Amino acid sequence: MTPSKTAITAAGVTLLALGLARCGSNAEPTGWIPRDGSVGGVITVSSPSLAAPRLSLGGAGSETRAVAFGFPGPSRFTFGAARRLTRARSTGLTRALRGGSTASELIVTFRHTALGAPPVGSEVLRGAAAAGTVGHAIRARLAAIVPAGAAVTGVSPAILAAKVRVADAAQREAIAAALRQDPGIAGVAPDRLIWLDETPFYRRVSPDAGATGPTTPNNPLYPFQSWHYGLVDLPRAWAITTGSAGVLVAVVDDGIRFDHPAISANLTSDGYDFVNSADSLPLCASGTISNADDGDGYDADPTIPATYSPDSTGTCFLPDPIGNHGLHVAGTIGAVGNNGIGVAGVNWAVRIRPVRVLGVGGFGSSYDVAQGVLYAAGLPADNGAGGTVQPPVGARIINLSLGSPQSDTTLQRAILSATQAGALVVAAAGNAGTSTPEYPAAYPGVLAVAAVGPDGEPAPYSNYGSYVGIRAPGGNFAFGDATDGVMSTIWNFATGSPEYAWAEGTSMATPHVSGVAALLLSQTGSLTASDLRSRLTTYATGTATAYGAGLLNAYNSVTQQHGPPTQLYARLYVASTGAIGPTVPAQADGSFRFMGVEDGSYLVYGGADESNDATIGTPGRVWGAFGGVASPGAVTVLGAAPNAVSFTIGLPSGTLSNHAIATANTLVIGGYLQGHIVDSATADFYKVRIPAAAPYTFETSGWVGACGVALEEATAIGLFDGSGTLLTFTGYIDPARFDYCSRLTLNLNPGTYYFGVAGLLGHRYRIHARAGR
Repeated sequence: MTPSKTAITAAGVTLLALGLARCGSNAEPTGWIPRDGSVGGVITVSSPSLAAPRLSLGGAGSETRAVAFGFPGPSRFTFGAARRLTRARSTGLTRALRGGSTASELIVTFRHTALGAPPVGSEVLRGAAAAGTVGHAIRARLAAIVPAGAAVTGVSPAILAAKVRVADAAQREAIAAALRQDPGIAGVAPDRLIWLDETPFYRRVSPDAGATGPTTPNNPLYPFQSWHYGLVDLPRAWAITTGSAGVLVAVVDDGIRFDHPAISANLTSDGYDFVNSADSLPLCASGTISNADDGDGYDADPTIPATYSPDSTGTCFLPDPIGNHGLHVAGTIGAVGNNGIGVAGVNWAVRIRPVRVLGVGGFGSSYDVAQGVLYAAGLPADNGAGGTVQPPVGARIINLSLGSPQSDTTLQRAILSATQAGALVVAAAGNAGTSTPEYPAAYPGVLAVAAVGPDGEPAPYSNYGSYVGIRAPGGNFAFGDATDGVMSTIWNFATGSPEYAWAEGTSMATPHVSGVAALLLSQTGSLTASDLRSRLTTYATGTATAYGAGLLNAYNSVTQQHGPPTQLYARLYVASTGAIGPTVPAQADGSFRFMGVEDGSYLVYGGADESNDATIGTPGRVWGAFGGVASPGAVTVLGAAPNAVSFTIGLPSGTLSNHAIATANTLVIGGYLQGHIVDSATADFYKVRIPAAAPYTFETSGWVGACGVALEEATAIGLFDGSGTLLTFTGYIDPARFDYCSRLTLNLNPGTYYFGVAGLLGHRYRIHARAGR
């Protein structure tokens, strides 16, 4: 029969939203956690001669061969012991902790009219002259009304507030009632405690290798950060901007270490310490230590001397071998990038002002935190010595990875003043897993951040609710691996040395948002706080939920578009040989039309390119097939009658039943599938038709992060001929650089082949087949 020419029309193509889709199950695996620096295990193909086969790589009725898929251990990094941090808000440690406030301090706030002052947030209150005048008025008024047994220990004119210490804690409420009799006083309340938004674990790692990429830094531990930076599309944003030293971000937290080499170059010298020495911690080894632990109250040194956590009984504190929450947060915002040291920040070059407001026990008072917020914003703050202190300029972005379920007027006034001064305040939504508001995140004008895990789904600990503005990677150790946390800088207090660790929490999600906001300012310095908030939320990905407007996306925010420009294409494959046929762009209505197609049977695939590169089927880009990617259906062309088909394009996940050659998923040259290893004893299988003698490459990669770390899989590939005979296999691409993906390149003759993908971690991977090397 003479081949005829006809047309195939593929209409009604649906383009799914870009995002992470689980592969076949709503349940995420809990994987093996490397604790001693080794990756153990050998996967063996079954053979009658093997006494205890672990894995069969043969199809039904096929010949079986014995082979070992080697998993050499990742000897270039080591994991330290996990350290659980349990700084509960109610622990029974002291009366102050049980009550959620300091035992003997009151915060008095004034009506502005009573002081002859402008309202809180007014521009006049931002200057030193007004601070002096208003501060004098506050002290004068209190001098006349403070009862015996109480004394003024701090004045904050920028927010029209003062701190009063009560000699006998039992008289605190009586003294508060007496102060409330003054009509000029707006309120009297205990100085409430505010806590770090906890990270339940720190798990540390010591680096000894490097990795590079075209738009990624050469920091040796970057592969461990790849999942959370990849999830917010940072590598593409870095191709446009990596930050600027002209942007100032304040980290209001528990302090900093200026001697950590990964971040020291980006720290400013104008930080401040607003932790007083009033609260003491009972030590398990007997005795007490002040929450400040530096002996000098407010001062110009925000260095944290140590960190402590309650023991398992919650009755006393133990020293933490590793810690410094603020250092971890600051590292995510701005650890120096591309300098070959440790980790990289969202910004490779940015100025970070460290402001210490929380003590070594992980908590601080609302008054102290309020002073830190004022100082961060460039406003007059109480200097603890009867005056005020004010930095030369205010930070454009203020990161607050801390909070309390209780609202506090003092802190709210400080937040109002900071936002009125032009700062974008970004705060952690909280880690209670409830919709109960967390403060300061829930105050008006604050951008509250919820947390997602490596799968892009909300972390179970993350708060949610109407006050949450956006979500970002915070980690999720519930998946079972240390690498499911956020990797950043940390300090080893036991050895006095810099280290790096994974942590989880909305505390870890918040600096991703602050960091991307700083990237926007490095690109366009004229953006206001309102502009920044709008850019971040408008160009977030996914749907709006109780966890915010969407998932933070750096590339979208920087470019003001939802992903790079794309063009849909459709492609024909000859069903019998796998030969690639014509590839055509979508028409105006989204359909495709192939003209002049010879009689025969064809598979119809579709996908999107990016940035007009006319390349489809690349891992991470949407891709689909008529009949489904795992087992596409053939379209028969015979004569002049048109054929119309429709299919869905998305992130192509294979089936979970492809554990033998007989049930292998179909993979075409120039296409990919997403897979999910069930366990280390079960491989996935794929069927590939090779159209012509030539070199071909089969390669695995992670869905988001690097293979073998950051959630993704450590893989090996075995190639089989059409009868199921094993031809060859391979292991890791480059374990010295943490690349535990696998790549197999070889010359193949035309025919049908199968290959198995074996994994060690029970996690996710992508498999891509391409012509060439």
